[in-house]
Amino acid sequence: MKRLRDSRLVRFGAIVGSVALVGSTAACGSSADASSSTAASGGGTKKVDSIAAMVPKSIADKGTLTIAAATYPPAVIEPANGATPTGWDVENVNRIAAVMGLKVKVRIVPFNGIIAGLQAGRYDGATGEIYATAERTETVTFVTNHVSADALMVPVGSKITTAASDTDLCGHTLAASLGSAEAALAEKIAGKCKSAGKGAITVKTFDSQANVNLALRGGRVDAAVSSASQVAYVMSQTKGQFKLVELPWAPKYKTGFVLPRNSDTEKFAKAVQAATDHLVENGELQKILDKFNAGQGLITKAEILPATGSN
Repeated sequence: MKRLRDSRLVRFGAIVGSVALVGSTAACGSSADASSSTAASGGGTKKVDSIAAMVPKSIADKGTLTIAAATYPPAVIEPANGATPTGWDVENVNRIAAVMGLKVKVRIVPFNGIIAGLQAGRYDGATGEIYATAERTETVTFVTNHVSADALMVPVGSKITTAASDTDLCGHTLAASLGSAEAALAEKIAGKCKSAGKGAITVKTFDSQANVNLALRGGRVDAAVSSASQVAYVMSQTKGQFKLVELPWAPKYKTGFVLPRNSDTEKFAKAVQAATDHLVENGELQKILDKFNAGQGLITKAEILPATGSN
């Protein structure tokens, strides 16, 4: 993913502001309790018989995938009226499923319960800009369709104006979503500050990205760490309250369709991979990212992670 420049952010805000106002309350609401949407059909995407034939029978017979997602605009936008969630990652999964001849039912759940829910067999998959970290790929399987990077969101007027080095954040209080890669990154930086004898970093975690944003808005933390696209979305919805600080040293992460480990995983992952590649090649996934995410983050070829196939 290319680093966001000011002109890129203006374009991003204009795009998101025009298409996602229905989900604007999700940025300042809570998703602590699970909720369900109706099944989505994939926005007119056509089934590809040869790819649908790759789907394991147990999954094909169900017809509808139950997908876990945490509210995380613009990847997952939860309308306040209880309508079907949308966002670029929800739309990606809907279309990938449609190629396989399947529908999707999204369940909005707390982020830190997603991996455990997959392991327990409560969901057929998960989505929502979930980073494919080494720790997560030990227990679940990713089929990638996107790449993300982190950024810092701070109030306008903040003393934090740059973060060319991670130790530039020493002495501040950082917020992140509980169980997220951003929380782990913040803890890592805190350790570096301590080792360097610099001001301590306090890391505060919250059960949803909405509550991270509320903590920043309320002055309980100095900055929030989340994906650059999420920061840009919040900025577009909050009328000049916040600004983005780039983190050029932050790692890039592949994200995608997350699958539980079971007897169907290896075969189903290959079907998801084929469906993703089909939509990359015909431009459908790029159009979704153009609509919701300023066109950023598409990869050229889907990968199954881990690549060993040992599910």
